[in-house]
Amino acid sequence: MSHAEFVTPEAALLRVLISGEGDSAEIMRKIKDWTQGRIDLDEPAFATAACALEGSGLILRRRGALDKRTGQAQTTFALTPAGHASAVEILAASLTRKP
Repeated sequence: MSHAEFVTPEAALLRVLISGEGDSAEIMRKIKDWTQGRIDLDEPAFATAACALEGSGLILRRRGALDKRTGQAQTTFALTPAGHASAVEILAASLTRKP
């Protein structure tokens, strides 16, 4: 994306979740890739953005099976119907915005 300077971490998170749910590491990597490195979230920044979106009802946090390495439940994030609608708007805007 050549217009990443116009995208917030929250908008980028919504945008990458349009392709399906993922865990925090996968989502952060996809955000970095999609924004060509302009948004490179660390864990605290990701957690802040995810909590804001979860509080707004745009994403869901799902606890899954236990990770065999860590013994902790795997957490994934997915769009709600409202989050999907917002993500589609973000995608459309990113495709039509002129430099």
